[in-house]
Parts: sequence; C-alpha cells; structure tokens
Amino acid sequence: MKKMNPKELNLLIGSQICKARVTLKLSQEALSDIAGVSRVSISKLENGNQSARIHTYYRIACALDISLSELFRGNETTRSMDDILLLLCDCSDSEMRAHTELLRVVKKLFIPICK
Repeated sequence: MKKMNPKELNLLIGSQICKARVTLKLSQEALSDIAGVSRVSISKLENGNQSARIHTYYRIACALDISLSELFRGNETTRSMDDILLLLCDCSDSEMRAHTELLRVVKKLFIPICK
C-alpha cells in the first residue's frame, strides 16, 4: 500500500464514508443518527477536514454496513483480497502452497480473457 500523509488518508476515508452513505441513500443527518456522531463531524470527515478516533470510525463503518478495511482502503481489490485471506486463514503451510499454485494456474488461464 502506498504510504499516505495524514491529509491524503483523511480524504480517502472521507471519500469512502461519502460513497457508502450515498450508496445507501442516507443523508449526513441520517448517518449521524445511526452512528451516534454529530452531522457536523460527518461533514468534516467526508471532506477530509477532520480525523476521528478508531471507535468513531468503527461506529460509522457499522452504520454503513461496511468493514473498517473498506473504510480505510475501500477499493474492490482490497475487498477481494480480504475475501481470499478469510478463505485461507485456517490453511496449513502445505495447503497454502497448494492454493497459491492453483491461483497461479488460474491466473494464467484468465489473462487473455481480461485483456
């Protein structure tokens, strides 16, 4: 992951909050009520003008029905990686090597299709 300065991180998180809120067709006021965070704070967070404590981000993520990783990184690739990691987290070393090799083979098969 690219290292970000605090302002860039605030803008990223704010963008994710706004995108998820709009997707759910929630106003800032409605999100504020659900998350227990002031509307002014929601506005400042969305605009990247404020950061918050982790428990505030957690309440907002819960209100938006997204994970903290989506809030902090939020792209489709990250969500896919999270899904893969969850599937593999209980694998032994030998199972992990087998799954990795399988993914390499599958990736080679799909490269022509994706281009």
